[in-house]
Amino acid sequence: MLRKLMITVVLAGSTSSLAVGNLMIVGGALRSDNAPIYNKFVELAGGKDAAKVVIFPTASGSLSSSKRFKADLEGMGLKPENVLILDLTRKNFDAQNKNPDLVKQVQNATAVWFVGGDQARVTKALFNKDQSDSLVLAAVRELFEKRDGVIGGSSAGASVQSALMPSSFGIPMDTLDFGVSDALEQRGVNVSKGLGFFKSGIVDQHFNTYQGRHARMVRYLLERKIPIGYGIDENTAMWVKPSGMVEVMGASGLTIMTVDQASTQDGPLGINIKNAVFSYLESGDVYNPQSGEYTINSKKSPIAPGDEYENGNRLVTDLSQPFAVNRLITLGLVDNTATTATGLYLRYNQNYSYGYKVTFSEQADTVGFYGSVAGVDGYAVRNVHMDIAPIAGDLRPSSVTTPKDLASSEYPQEVQTIVFRGMMLKDAMGRFNPKKGITRAELANALVYSTSLSLKDAPKLGDVPSDHPLASDIAIAVSRGYFSTDQGNFNPDQEVSRSVFAQAIKAAYEDYRADTLQGRSSATDLKGLSDPARAAIDAVVSKGLMSLDGSRFKPNAKVSREDVAFALYQLLGFQF
Repeated sequence: MLRKLMITVVLAGSTSSLAVGNLMIVGGALRSDNAPIYNKFVELAGGKDAAKVVIFPTASGSLSSSKRFKADLEGMGLKPENVLILDLTRKNFDAQNKNPDLVKQVQNATAVWFVGGDQARVTKALFNKDQSDSLVLAAVRELFEKRDGVIGGSSAGASVQSALMPSSFGIPMDTLDFGVSDALEQRGVNVSKGLGFFKSGIVDQHFNTYQGRHARMVRYLLERKIPIGYGIDENTAMWVKPSGMVEVMGASGLTIMTVDQASTQDGPLGINIKNAVFSYLESGDVYNPQSGEYTINSKKSPIAPGDEYENGNRLVTDLSQPFAVNRLITLGLVDNTATTATGLYLRYNQNYSYGYKVTFSEQADTVGFYGSVAGVDGYAVRNVHMDIAPIAGDLRPSSVTTPKDLASSEYPQEVQTIVFRGMMLKDAMGRFNPKKGITRAELANALVYSTSLSLKDAPKLGDVPSDHPLASDIAIAVSRGYFSTDQGNFNPDQEVSRSVFAQAIKAAYEDYRADTLQGRSSATDLKGLSDPARAAIDAVVSKGLMSLDGSRFKPNAKVSREDVAFALYQLLGFQF
């Protein structure tokens, strides 16, 4: 059994007791025909005749989802005047979050609903600059904590409800590699302050569809020491009752993950995680956060040994696909004669690939349940154990990616880190060639693959045909200002000088980190260089991205591959 967890854990700087109202937290993509969730929300709000609902459009870039939700409620019989879309958007919040008219609308409501979009827009709009509650948020909190009101929301409107929330950005495999990031658009996942209505853990959404969010959750739970995570599938809700009990409703399931038994080791060759534990619940199943106990829907029965539906499983090569983990732990594990099930997260850069092998296992505390609920076959799984290990693309240990000539590099740890993650490649003989130069095309590939930023305006390059193997990376690098061109030509095969690299890495650093690089160096050989070149050299030397040879920078010498790896290591913030 999972170790019992108390609901009074500290998640936002203070202990919290059980709430008074109800929460309807939906994992995104709520369909208009999902009667159980709609009916329960309206019932808790007072019924179709008495319910007064205020819809917050704040997370969205438009009013379309708010209008659709309003139409759905009116279609159920709610009066149009009792379903209001609050005039609080990402563009007008500075004035509107203290508007007395909006405060009064919330005070007159029995329920509020937060639509999807970007959850950071909601917290930016509802918290004052000193992180205190705005007047509108204070009214919502009073509705929930003092008037038995209902707080509901979908997608972004789900994540904002916990005390801490993961960003809407954050690719799961990036999170395994880079962990919790300092800013929203950096690689990894940003974890920030949520509204704090749900006090029993952190909420994540789109859990069955967004590129395998189990991997993302386990990393931020470990790194931020969050005791428990709740991952909600699309078109599915966790109904949190005033007692704190959590009941699953809707079409798919809820993942509840803990890492209190887990261990982890991070390094240049990827992160290893052992013994994270999660359970998976579907419609009608209930979880008690105070005791850690599960109550499985009575229509589902334990799957006894010998009664499994499947016999043996296959490697799932892409855990980022929709429902991949759900299927693997049900038909591939607890309803299967196999006691382990394996899946992969993989990333490719040309002919190189690396990734993570995820092993799900049954242990003594693992139990699977199966049955028909409301005419639909359903599962529940208690206590799946999950291990994650880094691998090379051919499934050998990540150590095989270490270059054969690593010992000849001045920066072996930095080179190893960059090579394992595919940001720079070895040659056909397995060598990194640390002292050799790098071409402009190769550098474009390294910068673009490392920062993972997208194309701005596509440039026209006369010497880079569309079938060039690095045409896309070159276009992105030029569009983002990492390279200049020579009368429309990129010169992809030209080796890069240290001066040109200083300008490229400065531009990439500022683009990725959204921070201006400035500084002075003691270099004595910059005479005759352009002002931008001198400024770039001063800045990158001052920041520690490049170094001097005594007092000389040697701007016209070729930049070495190990110097590029060292600079990328610093840019991305690795600290192994």
